[in-house]
Amino acid sequence: MRCVTGPAVFRLLDPYVGWDATEVTGVTGLGDPAGLRLDRSGGAAARQELLPWFPDPRLALPPCRPYYLLTGHGVRRLDPGSTAWRPMASPPVREPVAVAAAGHWLAVADRHGVRVWWRAGEHLVTHLSSPGAAILALTPGGGVYLAAREGTDLRYARPGAPTATVIRTGLPGTVEGLRTGPGHTLWLLLRTGGTLDTWRSADHGATWERADPTTLPASPLTATGDDGFSLDGIGAFTWDGAPTGSPVRAAPALLTEGGLDTAPIDSGISRCRWHRVGADATVPAGTAVTIAVAVTEDAATVPDPADWQQAPPGSRDFLVQQPPGRYLHLRLGLTGDGTATPEVRRIRLDFPRSTSAELLPPAYLSDRADPAAEDFTQRFLALFDTVIGGLDRVIERYPALLDPSGVPDRALPWLGGLLGLAFEAGWSTAVRRALLAAAPELYRRRGTPWAVREAVRIVHGVEPGLVEQGTTRSWVRLGADGALGGARLFGRSTARFRVGTSALSTAPLRSAGDPRQDPLTVDAYRFRVVLPAGAAGVDVAALERLVTAHAPAHTRGRVVPPGPGWVVGLHSAAGVDTVFTAPPPIVLGAATARLGGANVVAPSRAGRRIGVVVGEPAGEKSVAW
Repeated sequence: MRCVTGPAVFRLLDPYVGWDATEVTGVTGLGDPAGLRLDRSGGAAARQELLPWFPDPRLALPPCRPYYLLTGHGVRRLDPGSTAWRPMASPPVREPVAVAAAGHWLAVADRHGVRVWWRAGEHLVTHLSSPGAAILALTPGGGVYLAAREGTDLRYARPGAPTATVIRTGLPGTVEGLRTGPGHTLWLLLRTGGTLDTWRSADHGATWERADPTTLPASPLTATGDDGFSLDGIGAFTWDGAPTGSPVRAAPALLTEGGLDTAPIDSGISRCRWHRVGADATVPAGTAVTIAVAVTEDAATVPDPADWQQAPPGSRDFLVQQPPGRYLHLRLGLTGDGTATPEVRRIRLDFPRSTSAELLPPAYLSDRADPAAEDFTQRFLALFDTVIGGLDRVIERYPALLDPSGVPDRALPWLGGLLGLAFEAGWSTAVRRALLAAAPELYRRRGTPWAVREAVRIVHGVEPGLVEQGTTRSWVRLGADGALGGARLFGRSTARFRVGTSALSTAPLRSAGDPRQDPLTVDAYRFRVVLPAGAAGVDVAALERLVTAHAPAHTRGRVVPPGPGWVVGLHSAAGVDTVFTAPPPIVLGAATARLGGANVVAPSRAGRRIGVVVGEPAGEKSVAW
């Protein structure tokens, strides 16, 4: 349903069609389906993101507290469970530069050298006359690494050593962070130009490789600024250790302004009356999107600054109120607060103007003699056309929501609920899509062994075996009394143990049910799902829930976990240590006998079993008794 006349003509600006940009400043994502967004502000933002792993040199935040802070008046300490930094009487420092801590070790660098204390200032162990050290790192054994602000060479001193040895890293850039990690590893944060890289060495700085710093234990430091720093779960403090009344404002992670100008967009219609501009965008709090348009008849004409039409503040869908013209110029602006950015995924341009005013009776079109009145009528009715057009697009897209391969991931649970499928949290998106695609055939053959096996294959990726236990029962009924001639087969005494009639160890014990219904109840409507030997990683509990959901309601299934399998030839060699022979004769009363086979009435004391065949003379076989 549409309330407008004429063909629907529009032009899209997006990553797929293109943005037709001639000037871009401060934005990125021209080819990203996520949309246009403000660019990052550079090194300051990246450094803030790495603060949990490479804190400011004035802070020592080891995995286990206490924490240490260098101030202009000395060292302050924050104990576990406290939110107040208390001054330390020792160690005395002058013009401190950097601090590091590990276990009971504490190291401080000032303008004159580096000192390392045991038990946080009680005993001075190492004193290095090494001015210029700007960043420190301590090992759990009290060794100290030193780095300067220029270059990437390091120095290392063992506990108590009067001098430090030089470590030539051979890496480019300058040192922004230095720390030790698990496994006696050494980590460097280097700045090369405007890029930050993390390097790791496992052999005391002899060789280096790029590594992910998030594998290291993280500190609670979340932000630093000129006015102080913030510790997650503890509070915000000034660089003197005093608490602040408001969170510390971190360095902006994103640019605060950006935008683009498009080239003249050709409608192909001389003196075209452009209709509408709509933007598909996400605008978080603290951000804004501005759109301005101008129309010209000639592509070479540059719009005058006074000719631009600015969209109302906060509006992302507005009518073009410009004189007719073939070309439209669009200017897009993005603003933010440095911590968030708007995202513009698509802009749609509708032309030429076509509203439901064309469908009104002639009595309502008398205002066409007045251009202002006609323009008002068209703009007024365009409000309703926009709402109805939005509903039309929702209805048009509705069939796409039933396509398992094309529906968005967040809509899969909704589609599964529509089809009566309940997804478990651990199922991947691919599994959910495959199950939805197979739902018609699964429902058509629901309750059959094939449907159960197919559901298990889709969800868990294994081909199970399905054993219906009812078909494996040894029940035989011949005649009215279950007898064959003068011999009874599978009598009541062997179905379940009966006092006075059943021999010991010949019948199972059952305490419930009617003995006369045993042929119909034992193993009836029962089945087993047997997993192959290679399915050891399958979640058996989740598989049982899946089998229960797809099995017939009157049946009961049981999942048999995979075993080690059967291996032939691993420890035996046919003809070498293995002999193929007939099985030993069966002793009557101890197992199921076979008529016509070699059966032993009772075993001999010597352990020999020479069978007796019914209908044949015993002969010499009787000597085995």
